[in-house]
Amino acid sequence: MQRRKFVIGMGALASGAAAVVGTGAFSSVTATRNVDVEVADDASAYLRLQGTGGNNSEYVTDDGDGGTLMINLDSGNSTSAGGDGVNPDAVTEIDNVFTVENQGTQEVNVDISKSGNNSGLVEFYPSNGDYSGSPLSSSATTLGPGESTVVSIKVDTTDSNLGSGDQLLDSVTFNAVATPSS
Repeated sequence: MQRRKFVIGMGALASGAAAVVGTGAFSSVTATRNVDVEVADDASAYLRLQGTGGNNSEYVTDDGDGGTLMINLDSGNSTSAGGDGVNPDAVTEIDNVFTVENQGTQEVNVDISKSGNNSGLVEFYPSNGDYSGSPLSSSATTLGPGESTVVSIKVDTTDSNLGSGDQLLDSVTFNAVATPSS
């Protein structure tokens, strides 16, 4: 009988020790790994931003330092025909200004955030001149790997009391968020 108590006691001790030590759970891990990340110009990046060329190519330029897309609708970028800005108290629509392409490996939702005192007057539409849908600042467009959309710009200065030389927009940020894979 003593032997049986000893064996049962040892079994209980071993299972208790296993419960304390052998759960396999952890609360923290710190591991250093090598990661290579490189900046590419806008035309070569995972989210490609590039002018469409054609009739509206004068509005899109490269900053000359790293290939960053710039859209100039101001007097610093006068067109060859003499234009140097948008009209006051008017709606200006410029179709097919630039292309956004997903050159990554996952589907992404792309939207735009804007900054500037009059940023609400400028909207970017994922379209080929169709301004009836939602602008990229209020609704994302989904692009699968290799898919692209042409972006058009609408500037509405109606009833804005803006005059010559007033700045509408300071910057635009493109946001691409990968959609969860199923």
